[in-house]
Amino acid sequence: MRNLLPLTSTSGYKIAFLSPQTFEETRDAIAALKDGEILLFNLAELGPLQAQRISDFVSGCACALSGHKAVVGNGVVLFAPPTVQITVPA
Repeated sequence: MRNLLPLTSTSGYKIAFLSPQTFEETRDAIAALKDGEILLFNLAELGPLQAQRISDFVSGCACALSGHKAVVGNGVVLFAPPTVQITVPA
């Protein structure tokens, strides 16, 4: 068993899981997206208008950075920088 090597990841990607309660909390998330982090937003506990406002704002920022957006589930949205491709199964 001496020939076994540990599996290590070299991707270097960070995923930030966020459940913002206010619009102001998204500013730090945008800085993280600029730094190349992947953002997973849980907006399910917010009201529909506030969730839509936050989603639209972060979507616009991701678009300005040539990033990507994918709706993962009910109220859960994934934002990725341009260096990360999101693949959605057909």
